[in-house]
Amino acid sequence: MCLEKINHWFATRLIPWLTGSAKAPHVYISDAFYLNWYQLGKSIQQTKKSAKGVCIDVGAGCAPYYSMLVDEVDEYIITDYVPTHTSMFKDDKRSFVEADILNLPFKENYADTVLLTQVLEHVVDPHKALDEVRRVLKEDGILMISVPFIYQAHALPHDYWRFSEYGLRHLLERYDFEILEFHYQGYIGTTLMSIFNGFLWDASSRNKSFRNLVLLPFLLLIFSINNMIGRILDLYKSPSFSPNFFVLCRLQKEFR
Repeated sequence: MCLEKINHWFATRLIPWLTGSAKAPHVYISDAFYLNWYQLGKSIQQTKKSAKGVCIDVGAGCAPYYSMLVDEVDEYIITDYVPTHTSMFKDDKRSFVEADILNLPFKENYADTVLLTQVLEHVVDPHKALDEVRRVLKEDGILMISVPFIYQAHALPHDYWRFSEYGLRHLLERYDFEILEFHYQGYIGTTLMSIFNGFLWDASSRNKSFRNLVLLPFLLLIFSINNMIGRILDLYKSPSFSPNFFVLCRLQKEFR
């Protein structure tokens, strides 16, 4: 029991303090997934002026982009799907609107902006999900969406899909979204180092006590070095090896 309490303290207190994970997307370079968070935060920063009116953050989790977008919109609504939220964010106390993206509890033409980051891969029917997003958006409404391509399985067992650049473009255009900006969320550096960091974290977590009490300082040092190497490798822009995509879209008027 004492060991369990120690491990819980490491997971909820010490590790978030050492890695900045509670400050996502502005995590520290010692975080295993720093490169992914860095890229997502950069894309939100670059496109946040496009957000407007009523903004629905669908599948928000801990709503990491709230502080970046709340001043750009009139109303910011946080939603999440309870089964997924419970499995991924057990210690999160933030209140949110319970919402299944396949049946959003909002009327037609309700929102001016929808934020859909790292959600579509966890939805059993991504086509129905985008159809629902289209339904609740006003004409000329803005969709800010990100999805993984080359990325480890996560939030198991709720991880169903990966999207190539061309599959994502086709899917968005099929549901009447005009692509305004397409961002590659890093290149070979982010891809390789994020996967390697994730592997090290998963492997070491098989014995959480040993990880926390012995390996942790070495892991954080390795993550920091790998993340710096990843930033350098990303200077060579290789779109075919991007781990994640972020797209700024607009719902086309003529389809309303």
